[in-house]
Amino acid sequence: MKKLLLLLISIQFFQVVLAQQITVSGIVSSSDGELLPGVNVVIDGTTIGTTTDFDGKYQISVKTGEKLIYSFIGFKKEEMIVTGETVLDVVLAPDLTDLDEVVVVGYGETKRITSTGSVSAIQARELKTIPTSSVQNALYGKMPGFFTQQRSGQPGKDASDFFIRGASSLNAEGNQPLIIVDDVQYSFDQLSQINVNEIESISILKDASTTAVYGIKGANGVLVVKTRRGKEGKPKVNLRVESGIQTPVRKPKFLNSYQTAKLVNEAYANDGLQPQFSQEDLDLFQSGEDPYGHPDVDWYDEIFKKVAFQHNANIDFSGGTERLKYFISGGAFTQNGLIEDFNDPYNEVNSNYFYRRFDYRTNLDFDVTNTLKLRLDITSRFGNINQPRGQNVVGEIYNFSKIHPYSSPVMNPNGTYSYAYDTDEKLPTLNARIANGGYERIRRSDYNVLFGATQKLDFLVKGLEASGRVAFSSIEENNRQVFRSSFPTYHYDAVNDSYSIDPRGQYAYGSYAVLGSQNRFEKDLNIQAFLRYDKQILFDHNLNVMLLYNRQSRTSKSNVPANFEGYTAKVSYNYRDKYLIDFNGAYNGTDRFGSDNRFGFFPAVGVGYAISEEPFFKDAFSNVQLFKIRASYGLVGSDVAPGNRYLYRQVYQTGYGYNFGESVWAAAYPNVYEGSLGNDNVTWEKARKFDVGIDANLFDKVSLTIDYFYDYRFDQLVTKQDVPAILGIGISPSNIAETENRGFDGKIDFQTKIFKDFHFNTSFVFSYAKNKVLYKAEAEQAYPWLQETGRPIGQPFGYTFVGFYSQDDIDMLNDNNPDNDVATPLNDVPVQAGDLKYADLNEDGVIDNFDRGPIGKPNLPNTTLGWSLGGYFKGFTVNVLFQGSFNYSFSVVGTGIEPFKSQFQPIHLDRWTPETAETATFPRLTSNPTTVNSGSAYMSDFWLVDAWYMRLKTVDLGYQIPQRVLPFNLNSARLYVNAYNLFTWTSYDKYQQDPEISTNTAGDAYMNQRVVNLGLQITF
Repeated sequence: MKKLLLLLISIQFFQVVLAQQITVSGIVSSSDGELLPGVNVVIDGTTIGTTTDFDGKYQISVKTGEKLIYSFIGFKKEEMIVTGETVLDVVLAPDLTDLDEVVVVGYGETKRITSTGSVSAIQARELKTIPTSSVQNALYGKMPGFFTQQRSGQPGKDASDFFIRGASSLNAEGNQPLIIVDDVQYSFDQLSQINVNEIESISILKDASTTAVYGIKGANGVLVVKTRRGKEGKPKVNLRVESGIQTPVRKPKFLNSYQTAKLVNEAYANDGLQPQFSQEDLDLFQSGEDPYGHPDVDWYDEIFKKVAFQHNANIDFSGGTERLKYFISGGAFTQNGLIEDFNDPYNEVNSNYFYRRFDYRTNLDFDVTNTLKLRLDITSRFGNINQPRGQNVVGEIYNFSKIHPYSSPVMNPNGTYSYAYDTDEKLPTLNARIANGGYERIRRSDYNVLFGATQKLDFLVKGLEASGRVAFSSIEENNRQVFRSSFPTYHYDAVNDSYSIDPRGQYAYGSYAVLGSQNRFEKDLNIQAFLRYDKQILFDHNLNVMLLYNRQSRTSKSNVPANFEGYTAKVSYNYRDKYLIDFNGAYNGTDRFGSDNRFGFFPAVGVGYAISEEPFFKDAFSNVQLFKIRASYGLVGSDVAPGNRYLYRQVYQTGYGYNFGESVWAAAYPNVYEGSLGNDNVTWEKARKFDVGIDANLFDKVSLTIDYFYDYRFDQLVTKQDVPAILGIGISPSNIAETENRGFDGKIDFQTKIFKDFHFNTSFVFSYAKNKVLYKAEAEQAYPWLQETGRPIGQPFGYTFVGFYSQDDIDMLNDNNPDNDVATPLNDVPVQAGDLKYADLNEDGVIDNFDRGPIGKPNLPNTTLGWSLGGYFKGFTVNVLFQGSFNYSFSVVGTGIEPFKSQFQPIHLDRWTPETAETATFPRLTSNPTTVNSGSAYMSDFWLVDAWYMRLKTVDLGYQIPQRVLPFNLNSARLYVNAYNLFTWTSYDKYQQDPEISTNTAGDAYMNQRVVNLGLQITF
């Protein structure tokens, strides 16, 4: 009985304890460490609650056992049961199915639920954790319809080229998207310099419904950046510091001196020449007993370090009052190069690669009155790009004619520099030229200022407002070169222990000279005037109208300004977020074209039907929060034209002149001659864009967007190729070419809570775009396989590899029986067994240009995929992104792969010999650069790789330190480690270059970099 009584008393006691009122406080943040002001904190089942302050802090009285609900727009709700603790810090996960998600579009914003256009958007919090200097590098695999290629990893020049829905124009520059930052046009290089810490969101506009507002500039899609702005509240300071190490994604390997010398002898024997190296030479190369007389140098290892460092620091201040809100940001980024430090004590120049960037932004918003708002944005960026003067270091290492692994030791025994005595140029070794050749430094400063005013006109019409903006930007870039042309180098003769000066005979170090020049000086003035009307009429009808006047004037150095002017109208209507329609139209033009062809009208319409808003649909599919079908069609243009700015004008050029008189002293007088013919009718390219898409949210866990598109690009500016050369003069481009581009793209998001405290999310992004040339006025070809019409843009042409010439083939060529002959090239060098053999497409017995046909695929991938995985658990976060590109080709020629042009590489060990005829994967070796075995002379699909690659693109691991343990009254702190380009898988092993290199090049660009980075982000 006593035990039962004690049990009842204990139960009653715990009930009292559980029901007692306590005060719970804490901090609410996002999974990336950002403090969230304005979060609603409510006791479940009641109306009792509070909101977080500017620092994300909250405090509420609650009984133990009750449940707190945390909710905030753009984030998933979180539930916490109070069990007696007085501090509850909460992390909210982004809501991937948020119907009220705001998306930035042309000159405004829209919600995902009411958008009729094809828009891909990303928040900056997804980009801040990627350790790269360029914004576009951080967008790989994250946005459907976004195609990228990073051609180089050189510090300051590593920004990716990017395309929206692939390529549609035959003009290379005509595929570049328009870039808009806070409604002002930016260039590619300006975008690459923006500090990601300044960005709030990025959108890409892909269809006519979203790009027609840009009219003559919208055909290639638009990338729109919105920068951060201040919010009302007490001052908040964010500091982020991080440091990382860089290593090459792929390191090339070259054969050593012994292997190279053996292959050189073999090639000479194949060419009927005497061997260059004796057996004694080969033995000394192999043993390494004579490091100065028979050196063995891996020049890549000697020139490049294993790692280089990069550092990044950002600080921003934000806050404000009801009348004044501010966001102020400053950042510094440094990225060092991988070249070893070769500077001697007397050398005070830094000839390594490096990049230094400093940036500053102030965004101010003034509420002058209840109806008048002013805006002032000021941005400055300063950058330095440094590189060795006058040399591509990677290219020099690849180049066999410049140096061999046995040409020279790195340094002579007495500490002097050496030179490549066994080459034609006899250049000083690369380390000597880097140490003494000086540097080239590009200094650049960008300045942007925007002033805007918005006046509400409710006293005239409710919902009406007028606004205006004036934006000015300038770019100044200069070049500084510090160099010397003379310094001594010596060849050491190990046999008699003597030194000989290089052929240039420079016995002393010359003085450094300095050259300077101005590369760019550009000014841009943009004026915009808006009239907007946004009103809910008749209860459920919503109408939004925008009228815009826009004028832009851009000046480069002392040239005549390039002017753009236009008018834009946009009308959006929706009924109960169910029936949606957008009309867009732009009438604009540019002085790039003649007075009769400067302006054009570009209309577009977009419609949407959110069937999920129908009562019958809600009853039948209660787990479907959104199911919307949308479509758009319209006309947009592109004023990017090749060649002369004024194509409609006749060009006259100055020639070298004529000598009058018979003596050697006769004066030469300049002459003027007629250039390419002008074209009075030249105008912009045009594109008709059709898009149909589906947006859906399912089960509060799945969000998906899928689009199909078709673009017809016509009136493209190309030079006619069907005009006979007998005309005797060049002709201006004409608006004649036609192409099409079709495909699909989309994104599928999934998020869930696997168990109590672990949130999981994953996204799959896919893009496919396939184009075709419909007409380009090419000359009539002798055979159909020579036609470019009907094939993809950038289709490579070359010979078709069908194996190696066998000894039987050679015997038939020499048996004096023409019926047995195999096809051979028109070349002064007879083919031999082991040479590359190509298909005789026209069966005339000769391999010539008529046998060149389409091979492989264009260099731009037509399929890209991105798969991200993420989650967080009690302050720990993890995010991983795999990114891949597929269905493209590339080749490497010249110094990148060909023997005696390139350094000998492992693939050359697999060359054809009589013994390896059945297993060889490379042709016989020859020192002759003009044979059929040269990719430079005979491009074929032997050299072309149908490529794909997959990268572990980004990894981010972070920990949000609990606020209660932070010192110095810090509000939040997040420690993280992240990586970029961590692992790469490719479909090829023929080449050692990165899979994103340009085709038909030597592939000797500065290698793309793998970065591992450690950082700390704090808020106070």
